[in-house]
Amino acid sequence: MSENADHGSLGSQVLNTGEIAAKSQKFAEGYARMRDVTDRDGALPAWAKALFMASAAAVKGHEGLLYNELERSKELGLTLNDSRGAALTVFISRGEEVYARFTEAVNRVFSDEIDISNDSIPTYPVDRESCLEYFEQYFGFIPPYVKLMADEAPRALEGYVLMREFSLAENLLDAKNVELLLCTVNAAEFSSRFVNVHANGARKAGATEAEIVESVICAIPVSGVASWLPGADGIMEGRS
Repeated sequence: MSENADHGSLGSQVLNTGEIAAKSQKFAEGYARMRDVTDRDGALPAWAKALFMASAAAVKGHEGLLYNELERSKELGLTLNDSRGAALTVFISRGEEVYARFTEAVNRVFSDEIDISNDSIPTYPVDRESCLEYFEQYFGFIPPYVKLMADEAPRALEGYVLMREFSLAENLLDAKNVELLLCTVNAAEFSSRFVNVHANGARKAGATEAEIVESVICAIPVSGVASWLPGADGIMEGRS
């Protein structure tokens, strides 16, 4: 028989207030067992899972959870470089405002500011055909949404590929954790389609099924158990 979780050693602020147990000890124990997976070393290290939760919290605009999980991730071993890489990952996934929110949190948690460079930006020789080749290599086919951009806005496709190449393959955060972070974010946003895309990307980067599952479970503290169904669908759709 499983033993109860040690509630006091978990990272959930709402759980540690005692309010949940005051309403229902059974519910509190259930959530604590969930946080045993998200908050402790398992298939994934605890620092990475805290970073994934912080990233999803930034996407959802949950500032308290963002700072709590980012602080925990730093205490557990998150480096400044990895946090900067995560910021660019949420940028390509959810845009400027989320990037700014996440970067502000990183600056505060690490007491750091980004050094602005005036160096000239090198030329990156990409064109429509090389962009299509990139997606053909990544997916094994050219998705219709990529073909549409290639046909109607090829300059935007060039930008998309440059951002994507860095975010997924050259990032300060390693490729596997980038893909797993995006699994968490997309599960938190209830998008099975993009959980599927990034679960497959994580597999290519060497992730195990247990690591992918844990990354999706990290969406639950951010978006509730409702995030599990689309997350699980996305995982299972990509299995061979």
